[in-house]
Amino acid sequence: MVRTLAIGVILAGVSLFWCGCASSSRAAKVTATPGREPGESRSYLEQDGFAILYFRAIQNDFGGVSVVGEIRNVGPTSRGVELQAALRDAGGRVVAVGHFCPASYRNIAPGETWPFSYSFGRQEDSVKAELRIVGSFQTLDILDVASANHQPY
Repeated sequence: MVRTLAIGVILAGVSLFWCGCASSSRAAKVTATPGREPGESRSYLEQDGFAILYFRAIQNDFGGVSVVGEIRNVGPTSRGVELQAALRDAGGRVVAVGHFCPASYRNIAPGETWPFSYSFGRQEDSVKAELRIVGSFQTLDILDVASANHQPY
């Protein structure tokens, strides 16, 4: 409950910080495809044990574009995930691509929802944002150096 509230506060803060969102009739030019609102139970993309619950592209007054959203581990095991965000211009050409891991290189537990945000910087020609799941991976969350068997030289 506390984590869900914290996620909501963070995403609201990011939206307010960037001074606009893709769905507003203001000067924000970038739109996410498709857009869903936080809290909707359906996902529109599911792959490799993860479901993107929603995402949106926002553009600030200086032309900086960010993609924000939430992803949930719908698989049976704790895993990490890599996402790819792409921006396209009015002609459909890719103008920027970014790869990122929402939980850095940590595992996301089954059923856990994780917020994500990726900033492209200034991208004034962008009119459409796309997001895809590149793949999932499993990492060791904790490395206990003290328990390693070290041999003196």
